Amino acid sequence: VEKRCSMLSLLRCSGAGRAIPTELARHVLAPRVRGCSGVPHAVEHVLERARCVSRDLGHDPSALYEPWLPVDWCQQSFVLMQGALGDGALAVVACACLLRVATFPWNLRALQRQCDRIVLLPVYLGLARGIEDAKKRRNAPSTSTHMAAQADAELATLTAKYEDFIRSTMFSPLQGMGYQLTCVMPAYLLSYFALRGVMLHPDSFRSFVVAPTLWVDSLVLSDPCGVLPVVSALSVLANVEVNSQHAPDQDEEAVMYMRFAIRGAMLAFVPLTAMLPSGMLVFMATNATYTAVVTWLFRRYRWVPAKVESRWLKDAGAVARDK
Repeated sequence: VEKRCSMLSLLRCSGAGRAIPTELARHVLAPRVRGCSGVPHAVEHVLERARCVSRDLGHDPSALYEPWLPVDWCQQSFVLMQGALGDGALAVVACACLLRVATFPWNLRALQRQCDRIVLLPVYLGLARGIEDAKKRRNAPSTSTHMAAQADAELATLTAKYEDFIRSTMFSPLQGMGYQLTCVMPAYLLSYFALRGVMLHPDSFRSFVVAPTLWVDSLVLSDPCGVLPVVSALSVLANVEVNSQHAPDQDEEAVMYMRFAIRGAMLAFVPLTAMLPSGMLVFMATNATYTAVVTWLFRRYRWVPAKVESRWLKDAGAVARDK
């Protein structure tokens, strides 16, 4: 850009420059940035758009920027990867995939427990319902002494089975969610704050901000076509549709309504995600696609279902009363 500006100044000051119209010289010497239909866009125009977004959000784009260390690492990773690959979208995709590959062993353990949860959950719910039913029958005002004694005996038996089940399987209703809550979600937040910091201080990351990718002029600006928000939502929906699991005895109608609710929630969030930086949507779509593929492959080729011991199941009488 500095070389082109110097050439433009020489043209204006020299005799050759006086023979060339200023607008024509600016058009010829302006750097070309891939955009709509190949129309040339000045780098300063993209920077000014980012500065305007920063001002609209109440920030001073020229202020000193001192990000937190994790945010700084994330930003430098995006910049370095973009320099190596030559494309901002590929840089974001590569960073997301590298993070997931680096935590792959942790992801495998989480997938094992997440899939086992579907097998063990009916046993857990059956024992929990049986214990609750025995407590209600024991504490009911109309319960006789004999029936209360029977309820106490059943409660002791079910409690012993419940404790043995928990001790043997280390079961938790939220098992398998640790990886999502302590790795994937923090990665989303870290990427958001990193790209937001780049957007609020575009002059500190000129090479990343002005680099066009896909059909957008910059990854820190929102998608003007609205395609990336839809792609991101469809990636999440594909993950839900392909890898959704439910217990065999679960109500099919309830499962169907739950899927409809998830679909509606994803589509309702599309207008909100349209305001996010394009790079964030690329990061979200990459993670959702990665999760869908890895989960499907794990369930198809590697998962060994947890074994349900008969000693954990309720007896026939307890099952009949529970029904």
